[in-house]
Amino acid sequence: MPRTRSRTPAKVLILGGGYVGLYVAWGLERHQPQTPMEITVVEPRAYMTYQPLLPEVAGGHVDPRNVTVDLRQALKYSTVLRGSVTGLDTAAKRATVSLVSGEEQELAYDHVVVAMGAVTRTFPTPGLADSGIGFKTVEEAVWTRNRVLVNVAAAAATDDPAERARLLTFVFVGGGYTGVEALAELSDLSKKAIAVYPELRGERPHWVLVEALDRVAPEVGPELSQWSLTEFRDRGIDVRLKTTLNSCEDQVAVLSDGDEIPFGMLVWTAGVQPNPVLDAFDVPRGPKSHIVANSRLQVAREDGSWIEGVWAAGDIAQVPDQMSPKQPAYYPPNAQNAVRQAGLLAESIPKSIRGRKVREYRHINLGTVASYGLLHGAANIRGIQLKDTLAWLAHRGYHVAVMPTFDRKVRILAGWVADAIGRIDLTPTDDTEDPRRDFAEAANAAADAAAKKAA
Repeated sequence: MPRTRSRTPAKVLILGGGYVGLYVAWGLERHQPQTPMEITVVEPRAYMTYQPLLPEVAGGHVDPRNVTVDLRQALKYSTVLRGSVTGLDTAAKRATVSLVSGEEQELAYDHVVVAMGAVTRTFPTPGLADSGIGFKTVEEAVWTRNRVLVNVAAAAATDDPAERARLLTFVFVGGGYTGVEALAELSDLSKKAIAVYPELRGERPHWVLVEALDRVAPEVGPELSQWSLTEFRDRGIDVRLKTTLNSCEDQVAVLSDGDEIPFGMLVWTAGVQPNPVLDAFDVPRGPKSHIVANSRLQVAREDGSWIEGVWAAGDIAQVPDQMSPKQPAYYPPNAQNAVRQAGLLAESIPKSIRGRKVREYRHINLGTVASYGLLHGAANIRGIQLKDTLAWLAHRGYHVAVMPTFDRKVRILAGWVADAIGRIDLTPTDDTEDPRRDFAEAANAAADAAAKKAA
């Protein structure tokens, strides 16, 4: 007899609204007519951020809003809850969520996708919490841009040579993909900003890249990594390999090579780690704290059995790469894999609900593209190596193609056209960091005046 399909909607809970969360929900919505589901997405922010274009936000080539996708607008047939996951009980099939309203809510599920992504990995470096900033959110990208522009303006206003040198010194810790792209954009920005100040004629910014390994941008491969190192040094970047940051108290970076560098900004891009909220989940963890998943993206116990209804993908998951000649091997935590894993989950969950077999995740790496500022870059696409302008064009072409939503693609392209034919925008927006300041000062002044008059 044919299997009868239940019309009771399955409760699908998606924890995280990043690449995986958005694309899984999108895909599940397309399966709604055939497989009834109640889809709920839990995410602290109201939007998904397309992180590969954050360096261009810092450089001023892309408007910050255009690298975000509003989850409620994008997901028409899903419930979006703004809140943070605080726990997951896989035996009871329930998750606890702390909503932005301050309320605690318990959510039952039939299937749950764990996709909260990664957070910046830091170490207990003295001074880091007070002096440093990461580069993983659109807010951080905007802040670093503002800090460069404000520091240049402050340097032009001071007659103290030591203070001017400090303000024009910028330190990046971590020379991976994110670090080198962000540094390249901000370095170019600082030079253009300095050029408009007559007081700074002849001054050059001091950009320092601190990397513990013996290379930079390892993601593009050994040959291009070496080329990238030469490229950065030729552009005046002070690259310190096999070097770590010992401390950064009082805005002085103390390096393991003995140097002490007063700085005006320190950006930490020394890697990521799985979201620490996993400590409150009863799920198996790998040696680097990732959730252990099998090749079907199902969360698996030590004996290989599936924890029924629990799936994981993206930066938070340890997914085996069975196509690699060297085993054991796992897929790298990048956007390329996250989006494709999300597509498979959007197919697999409805299949599982209907009692059908699901496919394994198999993906051949397409390569890596990196932008080092306007008309500069490095790309390794299926073994074909590109440098400078061709690599930069490949970077822009790829990312605008995979940027979610047609609306955002158009806005980004329009911004690039305006950027190409117009003057560079060097307007800082640091006042938005404290928008009530002017009003508060006026209100306090009025209160003080009234108090004096009454006295």
